[in-house]
Amino acid sequence: MKLIHIMALLLFSVLFSATAPAQPKYGFTYDSRGNRVTRALILLKSGTIPADSLHAKQVEKPLDDQIGLQKTRIYPNPTKGLLRIDLPALTEQEATIRLHDSSGRLIIQQSAGEVNNELDLSAYPSGLYIMSIQIGPKDRKEWKIIKE
Repeated sequence: MKLIHIMALLLFSVLFSATAPAQPKYGFTYDSRGNRVTRALILLKSGTIPADSLHAKQVEKPLDDQIGLQKTRIYPNPTKGLLRIDLPALTEQEATIRLHDSSGRLIIQQSAGEVNNELDLSAYPSGLYIMSIQIGPKDRKEWKIIKE
């Protein structure tokens, strides 16, 4: 029953955000005493970014992060299929990689026993996924992964 309510709320929020009009953006300036002096409407210009330059920037910059004291590198994100996870200083502690879809179902679970690990997402549909890596009993972190 909770799942139905959550799914209805999610559907409502997606539909509402798609049909809601854009809100105007305002900028404010203040004097030295904290009083608002001016209010200005900020006009946003529409524009496009070439797809090839955007994709090149995403591929070039891997995600460097840490889980406890363990350094991690995740790339490419967004991915077209093969996601690489580097754990260069993996100790004797057991590490587990889990991938969940947007509804929370576990799709992939594998042990990360090597420095370089790969997840093959090519068989799964495009969308948002949540990847978590757990090292030992306490250290755990999650990332959003986008499959194109």
